[in-house]
Amino acid sequence: MSGVDALADLERHAGVAEGRYRVGLGQEEMGVAGDVEDVNSVALTALSRLLSEYNIDPNSIGRLEVGTETLVDKSKSTKTVLMSLFPENPDVEGVTTTNACYGGTAALLSSFLWVESSGWDGRYAVVVACDIAAYAAGPARPTCGAGAVALLVGRDAPLSFATPGLRATHASNEWDFYKPDHRVEYPTVDGKLSQTCYYKALESCYRSYADKQDALLTSSPSESVVDKFVATTPDFFVFHAPYNKLVQKSYGRLFLVDARRRREAAGGVVDPRDRELEPFLRMSPEDTYASRELEGILKRLSAPSYGRRLKDSSYASTRIGNTYAASVFFGIASLLDSGAVKPGDKVTVFSYGSGAMATMYELQAREPSSPTENFTLSGNRTKLKLRETLDCREKVAACELDYALNCRARMHNAGAPYSPCYPPSRLFPNTYYLTSVDDKFRRTYAVTPDAPLVPADPSAAPVALVPPICLRHEANEQHGVPVTGKLSKLAREDSRIDVKISSVITGVAVGLPGSSEVFSSDNLGKLIDGTNAITPISGSAKISLLDKNIVQIKKGANGQIKRLPVKNESDSIQLAAQLGSFTLDKYDVSKGLSETMDVAAQVAVAAGFEALKNAGLVTGSGAGGWMVDEQYRDSTGVVYCSSFPAMDAAVGEVMRYLQSKTVGAASLLRITEALRNRLVKASPNRELSDEDEAALARLAMRAKECRDDTQTPEAEYVFDRKFLFRVLVLGNAQLAQLAGLRGPNTQTNAACSGTTQGIAMAHDMLTSGRAQRVVVIAGDNASGETLLPWLGAGFRALGATCTEKEVEDACKPFAADRSGLILSGGGIGIVLETEASAEDRLMKGRARLLATQYSNSAFHGAALDVKHITSELGRFLDEVKLLHGISREEVATHGVYLSHETSTHSSPTSACSYAEVTALRTVFGDSLKDLLICNTKGYLGHPMGVSFEDVAAVEILHKQSVPPVIGANKSSFKKDESLGELKLSGGGPYACRYALRFSAGFGSQVAFALYGVMESE
Repeated sequence: MSGVDALADLERHAGVAEGRYRVGLGQEEMGVAGDVEDVNSVALTALSRLLSEYNIDPNSIGRLEVGTETLVDKSKSTKTVLMSLFPENPDVEGVTTTNACYGGTAALLSSFLWVESSGWDGRYAVVVACDIAAYAAGPARPTCGAGAVALLVGRDAPLSFATPGLRATHASNEWDFYKPDHRVEYPTVDGKLSQTCYYKALESCYRSYADKQDALLTSSPSESVVDKFVATTPDFFVFHAPYNKLVQKSYGRLFLVDARRRREAAGGVVDPRDRELEPFLRMSPEDTYASRELEGILKRLSAPSYGRRLKDSSYASTRIGNTYAASVFFGIASLLDSGAVKPGDKVTVFSYGSGAMATMYELQAREPSSPTENFTLSGNRTKLKLRETLDCREKVAACELDYALNCRARMHNAGAPYSPCYPPSRLFPNTYYLTSVDDKFRRTYAVTPDAPLVPADPSAAPVALVPPICLRHEANEQHGVPVTGKLSKLAREDSRIDVKISSVITGVAVGLPGSSEVFSSDNLGKLIDGTNAITPISGSAKISLLDKNIVQIKKGANGQIKRLPVKNESDSIQLAAQLGSFTLDKYDVSKGLSETMDVAAQVAVAAGFEALKNAGLVTGSGAGGWMVDEQYRDSTGVVYCSSFPAMDAAVGEVMRYLQSKTVGAASLLRITEALRNRLVKASPNRELSDEDEAALARLAMRAKECRDDTQTPEAEYVFDRKFLFRVLVLGNAQLAQLAGLRGPNTQTNAACSGTTQGIAMAHDMLTSGRAQRVVVIAGDNASGETLLPWLGAGFRALGATCTEKEVEDACKPFAADRSGLILSGGGIGIVLETEASAEDRLMKGRARLLATQYSNSAFHGAALDVKHITSELGRFLDEVKLLHGISREEVATHGVYLSHETSTHSSPTSACSYAEVTALRTVFGDSLKDLLICNTKGYLGHPMGVSFEDVAAVEILHKQSVPPVIGANKSSFKKDESLGELKLSGGGPYACRYALRFSAGFGSQVAFALYGVMESE
């Protein structure tokens, strides 16, 4: 935590009287922690620094105890998270202890007893006390703070429990401070009762502790034991410090307890030294707690001793704030850092935790019998550098506390997945921070780079830490898009209708190529993991491609046109991502109805069913399990996207007819007879010579010998009566019929930008009030047996396909040696829904759809208009800023980009990647360095109108994990200098809040979509 709030600034910010916090609470500064730090990260930081600063071998640790009340998980403990620092040492005892602010002390006592026991194995124990103190807006907020302390426990230490049994404990059942509501980070606090409980526990512990001390100090049984030990006896005190003014007042009350003990020992006679306190000695302790008069007397009596015995130990708390379980250990650290402690000095420590639990114990400073440079009083001071470190913190504006705590509150309610808003760039070097919480609530951490600490300029103006996204949240903006059409009219007539609609994605599914199971249960995982689906095509497919007599036309630098025939397999397509065989039987679709759909429609319909199931709109089991409930049917629409709708069916039927008329479909005898007839027609006399007749006779005899009588004769071609259904009743109508969806229904062909455009159309349906939810489905089978010879030939003729034989040589998105696209097939399903509809169904979205845009460049059938794409991207992000307040810089810093990159590379400036990177660089400027670029075509191929990327965008935000750009993290990756420096994804966990999708298609089609995590807006 490198940010610090000055309490004087907080007073002005809160509009309270000057000195209210500095004098009234005794505080000077307070540490500020945003959502990028949690209790695990601060504990990791403290422990890692202990190990590194003192050069401690992790294998030399045998026990690790953690004390904290800041829980991020009700089962998995912070201790287990810290075990990531012990990769080769799983044999470490200890757990996390929770009891308000007392957990750290319980951990210390437990570790001490282990080291002193006969079961000790000679290794060190480590205690980590850590907490983040956060309070709701109100009088308690100035007592926030955060911090962690790690302590090494072993024998022959510079601070020791000189008399192990010399401690006193108080335990009682109190409700002064507790955290019953797991929906919030803030405690439930009774401030007045909490102070009373603190006083009671302190006085109870001190009485018992003083009695034990007196007994130790008494030389004979007959000697009076009273007054041997008093509040001025110890060399130093360390108190648990919720705020420093409480420590001052509490220490003063020890003088009152000393007076009571003297009076009780004297049979009720007040000691002359205590005349000023006599009226209060006749009162019960509880009646004295609220006395301002007594408070003033005790303050005056204790002030000199306080300055000598407690001021040094209170240093850190006055500058950090309340750190709960770590508070008392910050006191010990402050005392050591001050250099005031000398060998032989005794330190009385008081630890308190609400609920209530308290212990008072004694530590003694000493010179170890076998001192090392690290483990001495002076060595500790050198390593601690507490004051020096605190002086390096940046001063932040007073409002930063509210921003940070409000951000933490939103995080607490956000659920999973979650990516922090605050950047780690302002943290100290070697500080652990939270990178993300994935969809299963698993937290991942990273550490800031090593660098020297730089003292802050005390005269510098306060810096701003709050990221823009938090400022937008503070403004309580309604996120969505303005309603249009029917809803717009209703909104003017009925003020109860919201003027914005938020769209969420409640269900997704993908049908992937590359395996026999097109709709495997782990498909979404494969999509994000980057599982390869590209394989060699069959020999027959290669022959069929060569049979097309492909000629590539290439224009030379001098304008000359070259014709490049494709004659060899090595010059033709070698690889593709192809679908396995599948049926719609699983979805209760009859064979007859399935036959009315081509493969593209079938895979799209199946993806639609899977997405509906993922969204909780169908059960997928039992009679009618794939039908949507009646109450949702009229308000659910369908959009079908495909680059080649019904072409699989049309081309397949034509090919079946032609094959029935070819040589290959006829019998050998029929071929022989046809040959004779041709020869007769070609002869001058319409007669054949004897030699020809003999040759034909021998050929006919040979045909009879070769005939397989068991072979079923070829059936005569009969026109498929379902042909019109296959080419006219497309996937959108089929899914509507099968699932009972009676809402808006259409299909779009925007070539390779089809899915993204279809999502934009669905978005429009939601914001216009035409539907409450829309299922967007897409299907194409460009790499299938029927279309591959034709579409492959078409792309090869343009020089756009890859001809590499090996997968690792072919899949090189963004690389300088990329060589062309790889055809693919598949299907996707996405359920978009208004957030209100999802909430009515008690369904939480996987991600938000924040904005969409689609247009046409009116430029060229196959080429991209770089200027227009750049303009459209800028226009789109300007619209995003207008609607949501999300800046381009914020998208880059907290986002990922789902690239259209197809790996075509006919020339540096005509490639798809050049067009989109140029647009990105122009629009984002320097911020592009922060935008992570992802790509799926490197391992799934190009499925034409099916955008796996849009589903990937949703899953990236949902799981906080990204797919890799294939080959980008290999040493053999060849950088394309024409593209410049790019932040290419290496795959794996990645914290992000936005996913920007760009797609382009033949015919100058352009589409954009911006997705956001559920909790971000």
